[in-house]
Order: sequence, then structure tokens, then C-alpha cells
Amino acid sequence: MTIFRRTFRDRRRALLWWTLGLVVINVVTLVFYPTVRNSQSFDELVQQMPEPLRATFGMAGGVSLSSAPGYLWVRLFSSLLTALLVVYAIVGGASLVGGSEEDGTLELILANPISRASLAAQRVLALAALLALLVLGSALSLLLLAPPFSALDGIDGAGLAAAFAGLYTLALLHAAVAFAGGAISGRRGPGFAAATVLAAGGFLAQGLLTAADAPGWVRNLNPWHWYLHTNLLAFGPSVSAVLPALLLAVVPVAAGVASFRRRDLR
Repeated sequence: MTIFRRTFRDRRRALLWWTLGLVVINVVTLVFYPTVRNSQSFDELVQQMPEPLRATFGMAGGVSLSSAPGYLWVRLFSSLLTALLVVYAIVGGASLVGGSEEDGTLELILANPISRASLAAQRVLALAALLALLVLGSALSLLLLAPPFSALDGIDGAGLAAAFAGLYTLALLHAAVAFAGGAISGRRGPGFAAATVLAAGGFLAQGLLTAADAPGWVRNLNPWHWYLHTNLLAFGPSVSAVLPALLLAVVPVAAGVASFRRRDLR
């Protein structure tokens, strides 16, 4: 597991800064919660927003946005926190193989007695571990900082765990797509592009398809719908919010490894 340890070690400083950034976001979000808690006027303002916008940010479902489950879901889990973790996953995934090959450092590593499949697999596992630590750091900071603001009132522990688990698997899926694009092409760009299309397109489609009352099977084609269609903080865990994205992530990883094994380096 030498490659795993090296990949982890090379990115530990960036992980620290990302973790601190997420903690700051949690703090800012919690500080503003008392200003909207149990505010009927805030809920009335939200109801005046266009339906596609409310659906995009998970404001549907009859959950008050001035309650802790509604506020945290909209301010963190369906917006800022999700966006930042997906960005981290895309940047990290695209650079695992495509970035190293584009920089000219991959040939030096492969000059050692290690197979391409092992190198790619260890780097993917390292990124998955780093992403898990980043999510865990955000979760722990929220648990520690929320009580003084009563920001966890009415939130079930299992639902909170499921929200972070679903967030992790959604980000992991984007990391897998970015990795596959870089491993197949030998460049960062295609990995960035493929995963960004999935992220931006999926997020927008979630709101538009929900607002348009599209058939369930159409909405279920979108990984963002799996995570955002139910407020997990209010209604508790959902297998569909966690497991499908985790299973689907295996497909681009396998495709990327298989292509990387067969093709010539750029």
C-alpha cells in the first residue's frame, strides 16, 4: 500500500485546510440560525419563491425552513456543504491519474515494480479515505458546535448520519467519474468536464424535474435526486439516498482502471 500512503501523505495538508473551511461554514450557518428559528415570516417568504427553486434546494416536503431540520438541510446539505465536497471530489479524482500523467510524473512512478491497476486502485482508495475524513470532520464539528444554538432540535441521530453518508457517496460518485475521465484520456480536462456536467446538470435537473412533476423513473435516473428528494434530517434514513451512488461509483472506477491498463501513456 505504498502508493496509498504516499497519496494520502501528499494531500494531508490540503485536507486540513479543507476541513477548516468546512468548519467555518458550519459556524457561520449555526450563528445565523437563531435569527430565523420559528420565524413565520421567513417561512412565508420561502413559500413565495418559484417552485423550481424550492425543489432544487430541497425546500419541498412540508418541512418548516425555520426549524432545525429544514434550515440545516437547505443551508448545508442541499447547497454549500454538498457543493464544496463535490468540488473537492472532482478536483481530487481528475488528478489521480490524468493529472499525474499530464504533469509527467506518472512514468517515474510506473518505472518501479508496480502494476497500473494497483497504482490506480490505491490512489482511488486514498481519495475515498481522504473524502471520508473530510466528511467526518464536518460531521463532528456540527455535532460539537450546534447544541448552543439549538440547531439539532428535532433532528434524529440516524437521519443526521444518513445525511452525511449520502453526502459522502454522492461526492464519491463524482470523484469516480472524474477519475475515469482522467484515466481514460490521460489528462485532467476530460475528468473535470465529465464530473462537472454530472454535478451541474444533475443539480439543476433535480429541481426542474421535481417542479415539472416528471415521472418517477425519469427522476430516479439522476443521482442528485437520490440524495435530495427527501429531507433526511426531518424524515430519517433512506437507503436510496446512500447505497445506489456507492454501487454506481464502482462502474466508472472499473472502466477507468481497465482503460488505463491497456492504453499507452501520453
